Parts: sequence; structure tokens; C-alpha cells
Amino acid sequence: MSSWTGVIAAWLLLSCALCSGAAEENHPGNLSQVFLVVSPGCPKCALAEKTVEEVLRDYPGVQVVEHNIYSDEGREFINEHRIKQVPSVVVGDAVIGEKDYGGKKDRLEAMLRAALAGHAIQVQQEDNDYISASEAALRNLSLATMATVLGGGLLAGFNPCLLAILAFLASTVLSASGRRRDLIYLVVCFSAGIFTVYYLFGIGLFSLLQEKPSTATGMRAFLALLLLVLGALQLEDGRRLHMGQSSLFRTDWALDFFQQSMQNRRLGSYFLAGAVFSLVKVPCVGAVYFALLGVISSEGYTASTLTYLLLYNLGVVLPVLVVGGLMALGSSPSSVDRFRQDHRVAIRLITGLTLVLLAPMIYWQIL
Repeated sequence: MSSWTGVIAAWLLLSCALCSGAAEENHPGNLSQVFLVVSPGCPKCALAEKTVEEVLRDYPGVQVVEHNIYSDEGREFINEHRIKQVPSVVVGDAVIGEKDYGGKKDRLEAMLRAALAGHAIQVQQEDNDYISASEAALRNLSLATMATVLGGGLLAGFNPCLLAILAFLASTVLSASGRRRDLIYLVVCFSAGIFTVYYLFGIGLFSLLQEKPSTATGMRAFLALLLLVLGALQLEDGRRLHMGQSSLFRTDWALDFFQQSMQNRRLGSYFLAGAVFSLVKVPCVGAVYFALLGVISSEGYTASTLTYLLLYNLGVVLPVLVVGGLMALGSSPSSVDRFRQDHRVAIRLITGLTLVLLAPMIYWQIL
């Protein structure tokens, strides 16, 4: 009898061991958590989150834990696991980045189930050396996106507002000193003032969007409406100018301030004039700038924000540098003003149509 008792006890112990092994196979290392690294307002992150939640319904004992890349815990987690992409899913020792599943929901689901079952999964090996999430994002900057952002800045920067003010300032400086060298100082400091104000404004507004990611949908609708309104105003202004009527975007009120700033011929005054002019240019530049910030926020280009803002603002001031450089090399301010008068209708129409076309693309996240 005791021998049968021993056999039964051994059989029970073997059964428990097999059950325990099977459980560990389904949940390697007794996993109770799956980690998801996300960025606020990122559609790719939303897809990953939805997929993880759907998969974990079949694993009642496993919970998903999210880490925001901007939080202290998120940065610590990224450094600890050497995460290179956003979004990324961490299952045990396995790190599944967005590039590993190519943005495909079914592939991410298959990789998750394989990792949860303890199977080895195939992930991309970019480098042997660790790179931070920010460095990875900078490496993955899209050349097409960079060109689009720079082009948007050029479109916003090259407008009748700029040509009118720049011709006025150049004529004021040349009449006061008669030296082309002073015009070069004006152009450089004036551009620096514009660039600084818009760059700091962009960083501040983007930080606000990241602190309140729940406003992404409302922000997208607001941007689309803003683009439609400002695009319509640009088109209406083009029509008015074509009919010989006055422009809706008048800068006469700022000319007295600029003239006084030019009289003392100080570099700080030139910089301040550029900073003030950036406020005058808001109707011309603001629409595309808001759209750019909305795209960066909604698409999760957060680690590359500074680069994209840098490119956009470079595009905004590049026309100032080019036109100012031409005048410094010998072109007269009157010729620049004639060019503005001859082409301001076309510039308004091109800008207006571009803004109107951007509106639905921003709203439906085509960009």
C-alpha cells in the first residue's frame, strides 16, 4: 500500500511540475507586465496601445504599463532597456520597436504572442552601440519631410509683408549712412530677431501641446479652420489688390517704429526691429507655423521637434537674407518694392490656395 502511495505522490509531483512548466512557457519568467513606451498625441503609439490591449485580453494575468518618453520614469526606462524607437513594446527582455513590425497591426500582434509564449522574435539590429531615443529619431529624419518643412517656411517668409518692410528699412538705412555695410548689419540682425522670436514661440507652444495631449483632436480641428479662414483672407486680399483696392494686411502702423529704430543704427535696434516685425508678420507666417506644430505633435516627431522648427524658421528668414543680400550687393530698394507691387497678387493667390489645400490634409492627418 505504501508503494502505491509513493507512486501516486510522485505522479502528482510530476504533474505539478509539468503544469508549472507550461505556465512558464505561456508567461516566460512569470511575466505580469508588458511595457509600452509612447509619445503624447502619436497615432502610431495609439495603434500599438490598441494592439497590446487586444492581445492581453487572452492573458488575464498580464497588465500593460505605459511610459511617456517625457517623464522621468520614461527616460529612465528608455535608458535601462536601450530603446531606440517610439513606440516600443517591451516583453521581458524582448524590445519590439515600430520598425520591427513596420506599422502593421497583425505583425505586431504575432510578435507579441510569440514573445509572451517565450519564443525568440526577429527584431532589426540597427547598430551594436546604444543610441538614445532622441538620437534614433534624428537619424530617422525624413528627407522629404525636411524639404516640406523648409518649403513651408520659404512660402511663409516670402510675401509682400516682408518685401514692403525690407525695402522701407533698406531705404532708411541707406539714406542715413549711404554705406552698404550698414545694410548687411541690418539684414543679419533683423533676421536674427525674427528667427529668435518664432523659434522660442514654437518651442513654447509645442511644449504646451505635449503637456495636454488630450487637446490634439481639438487642436487639429482648430488648425484646419484657421487655415481655411486665413487662406480665404489671402485669396480675398489678392482679389482686392487685383481690383485696385487697399490690402487687408496693412503694415503702415509699424513704419514709424521701424524708422525710429533705424535712426541710431545700433545692432540691438536692428534685432528688436526684427522681433517686432515677427509680430507684424503673424497673419502671413502664423497659419503655416501652427499647421507645422500640429503635424509634429500629432505624428509623434517629438524627438525631432527642434530640428523641424529650426528648418522652418530658417525658411522664414532665408528670403530676408537673400533679398537683403541682393540690396547690399547693389539692387536698389525701389526695385524690390516694384517687384512686390508687380507680383503681390500672385503671391497672395499662391499662399491662399496652399493654406486652403492644407486644411483638409491637416484635419484628416494626410500629412
